[in-house]
Amino acid sequence: MLLAHGGAIAVLLALQAWPWPLRLFLVMAVLAGLWFTLGGLGWRRSPARICRLVWQVENQWRLERCNGEIRAARLQPSSFMHPWLVVLNLRIEGRRLPCSLVLARDSLDASTFRRLRVRLTTEAGTLFAEG
Repeated sequence: MLLAHGGAIAVLLALQAWPWPLRLFLVMAVLAGLWFTLGGLGWRRSPARICRLVWQVENQWRLERCNGEIRAARLQPSSFMHPWLVVLNLRIEGRRLPCSLVLARDSLDASTFRRLRVRLTTEAGTLFAEG
């Protein structure tokens, strides 16, 4: 994230054809995007960040935030799985936009990460059957 946002800022600063107030505004927008992205990934100490996620039965998930809020969620078909990375796109009850949870291989112990990938693989056909 830091590299992508840093690259965008470097390109904006290099565009001499654009007026400096526009470039400054766009750099501020990129920095704001970085702030919210890092907050969503849990880098900031936001009480609304996800502290725990429990996969229950039949694509039912329980999401717990650090402020104590518990919400029901459903896994979306747009989720992504790779041996080094799992991106869980969750539709949270009472929220219009989905939430993405990025899990790198080193963010969980090896056994838990492997079991998550196996369960996602074996239950993939039934996860999204309802729509």
